[in-house]
Amino acid sequence: MKLLTSKLVLVSVVLVVVLLVGCGGDDKAKPVTSGKVGAKDLSVGTCVSDANSYVGDVTTFDAVECAKRHDGEVFTIIAVAGEKYPGLKRVIAKGQRGCRARLRRQATAKAFRDRQLGFKFVYPTTTSWAQDDHEITCLATFKKPRTAKLAQR
Repeated sequence: MKLLTSKLVLVSVVLVVVLLVGCGGDDKAKPVTSGKVGAKDLSVGTCVSDANSYVGDVTTFDAVECAKRHDGEVFTIIAVAGEKYPGLKRVIAKGQRGCRARLRRQATAKAFRDRQLGFKFVYPTTTSWAQDDHEITCLATFKKPRTAKLAQR
C-alpha cells in the first residue's frame, strides 16, 4: 500500500509539473508563420521576407512560412540584463558580438562560411525598454532569398 501511495504521489507531481510547464502560454516559443509581426514579437524559427530591406529603427516585419521565399530567419534571442537601460552603444555591441557568436555556434560550418549568409538584429530602445522589451533578436539574413531554413547543428 505504501508503494502504491508513493507512486500515486509521484505521478501527481509529474502531472502538475507537465501541466504548469506545458500550459505556460509562452508565445515566444511558437514562430509566427505569416503576416505583419512586431519586432518585439519575433520568435526563434520565424522567417521573414523583408529582412534585407530594413535598416535603422524597425518596428514590423513580414513573416512568411519558411518553405516560401524569405531572406531572413530568427535564429536566437539574447536577454539583456539589468533594470536600467544600458545605453545604445552597449546594446548594439552586445548584439554584434552575441549574434555573431551564436550564429557561428548554431549554423553548420558550411552554412556559416557561405558568403550569402549574414545577420542583423533588433534591439531595445530606451522607449521599448520602458515597455519591458529587454531582448536582442538575431536574424540570419540571406543575400539570395531561399525556401529552406538555416542549416543548424
